[in-house]
Amino acid sequence: DKFGRNYVSNDGLFELFGRYEVERYMEYNTNNFSRIFDPLSYLYIVKAINTFNLSRGYDSLHDAILRIKANVHLISFSSDYLFFPSEMEHIVKMMKRNGQSHSYLEVQSDYGHDAFLVELDKFEENIREVLRVKR
Repeated sequence: DKFGRNYVSNDGLFELFGRYEVERYMEYNTNNFSRIFDPLSYLYIVKAINTFNLSRGYDSLHDAILRIKANVHLISFSSDYLFFPSEMEHIVKMMKRNGQSHSYLEVQSDYGHDAFLVELDKFEENIREVLRVKR
């Protein structure tokens, strides 16, 4: 695990102002995000992600995926607990069974969902290649 239960303190374990490493990491990123992005737009993006359902309006996820005509490239991160690799693999299996054009890369990472922000070097060339290939 990236953070485990590591505690970072200034004066001692029970002092009021110490915190866990993950809290420090989240505070750092929150401060950076608010300088780069409009916080309100971030809330809308989070809401959209949390409420999105690809199969909404269709009888099943399979029916929704069956309508895709584009070349699809999926990337997952081994430690991502927001978008599980198993979910991507399920979509890949459906597309393969349907004969739909797709590619898939699972990136090994210990950074969870943030891997796409901090380990670009692990998948950047793969994206470049996908964009170069004409299908």
